[in-house]
Amino acid sequence: MNEVSRSRAGRPEDVVADVVADQRPGQGRSTTGDLLRLLEQLSHFDRIGVTRLARHLEVPVPTAYRMLRALVHTGYVEQLPESKEYRLTLKLFELGSRVASRTTLRDLASVEVERLAQQTGLAANVSVLVDADVLYLAQVKTEELLAVNLAPGSRAPATCTAMGKAMLAVEYREVRAVVGPGPYPPRTEHSITTYDALVSELATVQRVGYAVDRQELNLGVWCVAAPVLGLRQTQPAAVSVSACRPQLELAEEQRLGKLVIAAASRIADRLGGLGNMASW
Repeated sequence: MNEVSRSRAGRPEDVVADVVADQRPGQGRSTTGDLLRLLEQLSHFDRIGVTRLARHLEVPVPTAYRMLRALVHTGYVEQLPESKEYRLTLKLFELGSRVASRTTLRDLASVEVERLAQQTGLAANVSVLVDADVLYLAQVKTEELLAVNLAPGSRAPATCTAMGKAMLAVEYREVRAVVGPGPYPPRTEHSITTYDALVSELATVQRVGYAVDRQELNLGVWCVAAPVLGLRQTQPAAVSVSACRPQLELAEEQRLGKLVIAAASRIADRLGGLGNMASW
């Protein structure tokens, strides 16, 4: 190691710069993107060794090691002394908590989600649209849906969820610009996979005011959702109820539709009372 490299070795910002500079010319991939992918991969493991992590990332072991070293220096990752494996620290949680402390939509909607769950006896959720996905913000579960992993912070494709379709139906952007032209990957045999079928479904949502997930995300699970109207254009939101059913009768669907529309309207009113400055 030369004197310049030795003098830079202890500085976190320079370690990150070294990782970026290590990218081969013409390699055609983003090292910054690799760093973010590494963080995402680490979130799936309690701990992991550098060789195994490199295989998951499909990068050389030295590259994975340099990225880990950068994240260790900046406090996002720690190396366990006994096994030499790596794991995430709580720094990302701290950052997320700071963002969450500034939110209004999740906090205000949580009150209505709780109320909706009590009214229906069903699991209730609130979400926002992020890219082509539904991002779940808050949830009240029931015992029958404990096995369905829709915890706050999780995502699901907008094309096969009631909340996703509800938000797409009122989205100011053209649908194709949000979810693409299709075909869309199915989650179950009931999932919408074509653009034409999605557009037809959204027209129905616009007409009746609510959307239905007919076992499109999980077999045996039906959802009814309504969009939260009046939010800033950049962040559509929706509220839903979910039930384990072999079939959802039309009368029950319509009853739940009225309830989610009312809940969405109350959330919009609450947000409007804050000057419509809602965020997550």
